[in-house]
Parts: sequence; C-alpha cells; structure tokens
Amino acid sequence: MEYIISIKGMESAPQGSKKHVGNGIMVETCKRLKSWRNEVNLRAKLIVDEVIKEPVEIEVVFWFKRPLKHYLPTGTVRQSAPVYITNKNKGDIDKHCRALLDSLTKSAFADDSQVVSLHAVKKYCETESQAGANIKIRTISG
Repeated sequence: MEYIISIKGMESAPQGSKKHVGNGIMVETCKRLKSWRNEVNLRAKLIVDEVIKEPVEIEVVFWFKRPLKHYLPTGTVRQSAPVYITNKNKGDIDKHCRALLDSLTKSAFADDSQVVSLHAVKKYCETESQAGANIKIRTISG
C-alpha cells in the first residue's frame, strides 16, 4: 500500500534542539514545531484510513522558501541560486525527520520504529506556495 501526504504553505520544523529554562526544565528551541507536528498529524489522519502495523519506507522532500537574494529583480530565480539547502539556518535534516516521524506515529503508523527505510531531501521551492513537504509512505510486506 502507498500513501501520499502533502503539506502546503508551512515550512517543516526541526525537533531535537533544546534550551534550558531553569529548574531542570528543557524546551524545544523551534517555536514552529508544535504547529508543524499538528499539521502533519492531521493530514496523515485524513489520508491513512487505518494505522499501519507493518514495516514502512518513507520518502520525503522538505520544501523551504527561498531568500530574496535568490531572485532577480524580475522575480525569477537566479541561475546561480542553489537547489538544495546546506546552511544551518533551516536545521539539520535528521531533526526534520525526527519531527516528521514523531508526527506520523499513531496517525499513519503505530510507532516510528516501523520505519525501516528513510530517504529525505531538503530543497528550496520555486514559489512560496510550495513550502511544506511531500511525504510518501509505502508498506513493506515481510
């Protein structure tokens, strides 16, 4: 079985970087994380009829808005603008995957330990409306 989940209009949020706020309390540094996880969870519940119990493989493309310096005055993307995100500002890909897999737990599959294969890519989008993620979940028969 294969499921396609699209998140549009919202950039992925990394999970895992924490800061100490006192009294032994640690909080996530990314303020967007909760809304991102809620959106992924909601979209997954709309697409996946019944929580998957077997092993799965995941393919995901995280789409991010381009900085203004990537555009020409005419509004088109510069030829020299990168396709892939390699700077630290958007977060490490493993932290985006952690947030995604935790969000899909109990909404798409029973537990993220069922993910036996994961392929993830971070890219800049061509237009703002593409910010988000395209997620493909495929069950693997054992």
